[in-house]
Amino acid sequence: MTATPPFYLGLRAEDLSGGESMKPLPLGFLTTKDLQTLFDCCDETIHNAVKRGELPPPVKVAGRNIWSVECIQQHLAQRLEAARVQAEREQAQKDAKVQAWHEGHPHGRRR
Repeated sequence: MTATPPFYLGLRAEDLSGGESMKPLPLGFLTTKDLQTLFDCCDETIHNAVKRGELPPPVKVAGRNIWSVECIQQHLAQRLEAARVQAEREQAQKDAKVQAWHEGHPHGRRR
């Protein structure tokens, strides 16, 4: 049994080959085609996700866009954390509105 590398994203080498004649990149790097497979989308969707900031910008090497797995993981972790903070902020604002509406009366009774 072989150990799973720390950057494993649930893809096998045969999933990423896609029948391309180009040589695969070393483990730890992803191409646009790899991201298409990972996210089950087309290359235009990947391009648009980069433009919207949903994915980090790629680095062009030998005419191919590549990303490091670590870069993708860090970017997604930062976006998830930002979404969590935003959700907490919105919930606190809602709670403050409810509290103001009820003017501090227990059980929401207004007089």
